[in-house]
Amino acid sequence: MEIDDLPYQKIKSLLKEDHNGVSLNLRVAALFLVIYENLKELIEGKVKDFFTSEWEVVDGKLVGKPNSKYGELIKGKSVFRACSNFHLEIGAISVEDEQLIDRFSKYRNEVAHELYAILLDDNKDALDVELLFEINKIARKIDVWWILNVDMAVDPEFTEEDVDEAKITSGRQLFLDQLIRVALKDVFDSIQDT
Repeated sequence: MEIDDLPYQKIKSLLKEDHNGVSLNLRVAALFLVIYENLKELIEGKVKDFFTSEWEVVDGKLVGKPNSKYGELIKGKSVFRACSNFHLEIGAISVEDEQLIDRFSKYRNEVAHELYAILLDDNKDALDVELLFEINKIARKIDVWWILNVDMAVDPEFTEEDVDEAKITSGRQLFLDQLIRVALKDVFDSIQDT
């Protein structure tokens, strides 16, 4: 049997050394995992830190000890779900944002558990890169909300300042944006060339 006789286009491309599609899907899948973990850590961490008033040293590391209100918030729910709901309640995200977070979380699980099929099965759609960009915007939105409404709100240096929200970026978000640029450089370059 020759390569061209195979019934699957994705496998034929891979065997013919046309690795562009597989390479791109692997990079996009990795970004889904990284951006999901960032979003999860951001959503859960900001809420936990908000409810933390006591600190202790555990194994040489300073660890926050959230108060009882945090325990009440997450009681009976997944930590991620409870913290996402809290972000909705305080106005850091909209209902539409929360729905997108849910959709992204489910899709990320599919990517993580079915990557082999996504890479090789012609019946599986290409990865949803647009969803990746949309969720990164929501992570940025959450980050900016906390910077504006918590960090800067309690810093007397910024009480009289007019701040351009578009110019606010955390170090965490700068790092993620750079990861995306590096991982998808060839895609961005091809878009600019057209």
